[in-house]
Amino acid sequence: MIDIERCPHCGTRETRFAALGTVKLTKETTRKWKCEILLRSDLSKKWDSVSGIRLKVQCRCSSGPKKKLTCQYPLEERILIECDVCVIGGGPGGLLAATTLAMRGRKVVVVNEGPLMGYGIEGAFKSKSEFEITRHYLQSRFRPEVFGNSSPPAWRSVRAGIERSAQGLNVSLEDRLRRFGVILIGGHATFENRNTVLINDESVRAAQVIIATGTLPRLFPGIDVDGHHVVTSDEIMRIDSLPESLVVLGGGVIGCEFAGMFAALGSRVKLIDTQHRILASEDQDISDFLSKAMVRNGVEVMSSCRFKSLKLENGMVHTRLTNNVTLESEVILLAVGRTPCTQELNLESVGIDVDDRGYVPTNQHMQTNIPNIYAVGDVGLRNTPVDMALVHVAQAEGRCSAYHILGEDFHQSMDHIPYIIFTLPMVAGAGLAESVASEKYGNVRVGKYPFVRNHRAHAMGTPFGFVKLIVGPDGDDRMLGIRAIGRDVDSLISAASIMIEQQLPYTYLLNSIMPHPSLMECLQGAANIISGDALAFEEYEEFPTEGYFPS
Repeated sequence: MIDIERCPHCGTRETRFAALGTVKLTKETTRKWKCEILLRSDLSKKWDSVSGIRLKVQCRCSSGPKKKLTCQYPLEERILIECDVCVIGGGPGGLLAATTLAMRGRKVVVVNEGPLMGYGIEGAFKSKSEFEITRHYLQSRFRPEVFGNSSPPAWRSVRAGIERSAQGLNVSLEDRLRRFGVILIGGHATFENRNTVLINDESVRAAQVIIATGTLPRLFPGIDVDGHHVVTSDEIMRIDSLPESLVVLGGGVIGCEFAGMFAALGSRVKLIDTQHRILASEDQDISDFLSKAMVRNGVEVMSSCRFKSLKLENGMVHTRLTNNVTLESEVILLAVGRTPCTQELNLESVGIDVDDRGYVPTNQHMQTNIPNIYAVGDVGLRNTPVDMALVHVAQAEGRCSAYHILGEDFHQSMDHIPYIIFTLPMVAGAGLAESVASEKYGNVRVGKYPFVRNHRAHAMGTPFGFVKLIVGPDGDDRMLGIRAIGRDVDSLISAASIMIEQQLPYTYLLNSIMPHPSLMECLQGAANIISGDALAFEEYEEFPTEGYFPS
């Protein structure tokens, strides 16, 4: 409820900070108003008062049906919010930092432009929801003797299910922030100085500031994204109908994920990449296996190709490559990387260092070169051998920054980070890849165990894929890394990740009792191959039979 005198001309009344509680404005003179704010009960436990909110009341008077003029009585009272920590960005890293600090009694303001969790909801969550729907449908195609001839789900139903799940998650997030006593302000933030942030002409002053603004899709110069025929990963989940044909530019994680899902749902998909193999950040055997699987599932993979130009004509996209091949498709997805959201933060005015791409370098505590300003999540520059643009990494960094602000000594290791790539089939891993481990440690030992030997994989009807353990050279039994490809391989990596982080020897797996039947037995099988207690992997065991792929 807001108790506020209406404009005498148009009757409009509006305030930007109604979420704080009941706002009462008392007119003192024609242009001066007294502002009183009765805080919500959950906020009043943490905030004695909001001595500092800039409250803006704005009205517009109508002069005819098409023309609107600003009222001649601009009603404005400016105050400032003062808090302990201001978090710029309501993504996974920013929210984890905010809630950690709020639980320890800190007054926290989160400034966010767009939906909460950012790309964590709009891209990552929604695409993973599509993955779950798609893999259930694909499983029925793998088992026609059980499920019969299945038809793909309608795109409208897929979209509706995904949006319903996302809305439920957003409501839950907003409720938790309210219960934590975190103030959420919608709008775009820029730095005024090292302790003050401006939001749509409002101001927040804080002892510490955390930048958690994330990234945006990287675009080619001169290409307009229309959200219908030319899309990025931010728009593709909102297209009106399933495209009959789709060209995906970029054979990295995002490109491979969407290519596989849309092909499974019935689109004719061409996947274009400049590298000589897709998913080039992975070891050769993972890339080769995924490429074979995608081709068998209907994706046309075109490697070592470069984009040249694009033209939209008669509702179709004509994509020209540097080898003079022109591809025609209903939709083109630009999946050529992402770029940090730092350009409009006014970082240079406060002296925050950025690299030539716009990323913010940080130390082990996530501090920038300005000690009271932190950067977490994908906007930060990490010293890791591979890209770590992951939701759970952003959350870990948000927690790390919060602990440092609280004065607690906390170090977040990045050597063991588990990850999942939601391709069809799934890829997962933790720690070092075989190629990186070999460069760092020399003759590392590798145990590669095929799913065709695993009872659970056969029970699921998809006994293809493998798990690979990477351990140190002779005399060094530490587990350095794990890589896996196949159905549900995400269930394998968490335990291995803990072993890698704690520098435990792979020999712990040799005499452990694993549940049966389970994919976890593959970990023990890979360890037995390294120790010489099991048959070595044979290449033909990757794909045991053609019959396991749908026609």
